[in-house]
Amino acid sequence: MKRFLLSVTLGLFLLTSVFGQVETINLDLINNKINGGNPLPSEVPFYIRGAIPDKIEMVKVTIYQTKKSEKSAFSYFWTAPFGFEESSYEVLLADPLRSNSNYNLYVSFYQVAGKEEIEEVRRLISQNIKSYLSTITSIKRGGIHFSESDPVILNNLKRIVERGAYYFELPNAEQFQGFSDITRSKLEQRGKLKMGKAKFNATGVGENDNARAVYAAQYLQELNDIISSEISQFLSTNMLVMVNEEAYENYPTEKTDNAIPINLGYGGISLSKGLPNQEFVHSPYVGVSFPLGNRTFAKFMNNLSVSTGVFVSGRMENSLNEKISGPIIERPIYVGLGYNFFRIIRLNAGGTFITTEKIGGTNVNSFQPFIGASLEFRLWLGFRNKK
Repeated sequence: MKRFLLSVTLGLFLLTSVFGQVETINLDLINNKINGGNPLPSEVPFYIRGAIPDKIEMVKVTIYQTKKSEKSAFSYFWTAPFGFEESSYEVLLADPLRSNSNYNLYVSFYQVAGKEEIEEVRRLISQNIKSYLSTITSIKRGGIHFSESDPVILNNLKRIVERGAYYFELPNAEQFQGFSDITRSKLEQRGKLKMGKAKFNATGVGENDNARAVYAAQYLQELNDIISSEISQFLSTNMLVMVNEEAYENYPTEKTDNAIPINLGYGGISLSKGLPNQEFVHSPYVGVSFPLGNRTFAKFMNNLSVSTGVFVSGRMENSLNEKISGPIIERPIYVGLGYNFFRIIRLNAGGTFITTEKIGGTNVNSFQPFIGASLEFRLWLGFRNKK
């Protein structure tokens, strides 16, 4: 017996080792094919592997379902190891894709950006921010006013930076986190500026100058300087720039086989109608379950299922020796909810359609509570990969 258990354990370990490996698919840049033109793996993590073009320091994979917006995209990165030369890269897509769905997938390649490129993108972003702030600014007797609230302004400033730096990435793939409290405090400062004292607070005001306009311009320049400084900190000299991107839009994923969970268990039916006391009759049962979710994406809902089946014993009787059967196939039919433990044990509870064959010869149909426990086995439909 011990030898048998050891063999079974070893067999399960070997099966886990073989089938538990993370799948790898190839990206062929020369033929512009991914996974040899086959659908992408679904419901499992997988690697995308390919050759590294010359001078490439980072590879970024962005993917999202075609029917969803780009905001739902996931991004994954590979960066060249420091001090080592690699001939290929592997990017792990850790979040499984849904079966039989279409995705937009983009593979981007980055190399070290030149100093001139960094300076140019800094200049363009700063110019766009300056134009934006000028558009929303008005000068009134009470002070400097923006037509948008500070949270909206900070969010729009962040979006301007992200759009302007779309083709750039840091070597550690860190994203722009937005502007600091220094910028936030400078925005709030405008509420404390007294335009009535602009002539005394502004510098370089001539006799014919509009003191309020000079004072406002001075404040906006200080705000722009702070923003530009933070942009420069993000767009550092070690920035990477995208030099190529391969797009695979509306690309399908493989269709996984479905499985029917078969339940073999033992349960009890509560009887009370027409009896002096509540009592139970017991029997093995067999049935099927219909999970309410996919285990890959909703483990709890996958463990919860709607179950139905029949009690198989034809010898159930109550204390009055009245036979308990069913209304259709002469066996009690149950429906209920079940919850799976350890992926093989399922507890079921619900109601049972029964027929009580009275001693007087009449049959009485009723719906009675039941509870039971079962072992669950999955019957696979098809011969492809089982998920």
